[in-house]
Amino acid sequence: MSDTGINSHTFKGSENEEWFEIHSSAVTNTNPGSMVYVTIDTTPICPNMTDGEFRNTVLSLRDDAVKVVQQRIRELTAWQPTAQARVRTWFGTADEATRQTLLKGLAALIVVMNGLTGNNFVRRDSYLDRATGCVPNRKNLAGEVAHVCRPDTATHTIAVTANFCTMPDKSSATLSSRQLTIVHECTHFLDTFGSVDYNNTYGQFLGMRLAKDEPSMALQNADNIAWYVLCID
Repeated sequence: MSDTGINSHTFKGSENEEWFEIHSSAVTNTNPGSMVYVTIDTTPICPNMTDGEFRNTVLSLRDDAVKVVQQRIRELTAWQPTAQARVRTWFGTADEATRQTLLKGLAALIVVMNGLTGNNFVRRDSYLDRATGCVPNRKNLAGEVAHVCRPDTATHTIAVTANFCTMPDKSSATLSSRQLTIVHECTHFLDTFGSVDYNNTYGQFLGMRLAKDEPSMALQNADNIAWYVLCID
């Protein structure tokens, strides 16, 4: 008798169709009556929208964010006083080293973000989330919005929670958003900024305070980079 284990796969016909994970296992032999058992998980990523709607939403927000990143690169290239002031607000200094770090990181960020498809976004603790190989964070799970595995430069998987599903699409005033989260998470990947969440420094107030107190860490903090990109003056 031979035993065959079939791994989980994601099936979809096109970017406009629904897709879902199939978790299946099979035992085969030469005897009549061999059975194949298949379990299909069709739970949507967000309970308040279909996976098709979710995919269209996150990719549209991605497209808009990429345009803003491109604008920030143009500002860094021209390097006018307003651009320097913005850099100083979020990173504490506007020296040449900071400028070059941002130019390099933002260029890499565009490449990664443009490469995202609907398949890059998965549910937290799903098979595809665990497959990234990182040990899951078990702290503050109730407040978590999304996470990535920083070394995961092969798949750039972004795992989201139900909190992500209820956020506004874009940030206004000091509110976080789905768009800010996408940029934040993409800065973590080692082929962009390799950023961290320094001492749980999230939000505009803590980010600006970090820029004043510890400029070197502000340039490595994911939320500082995300707010630098998306904060409306």
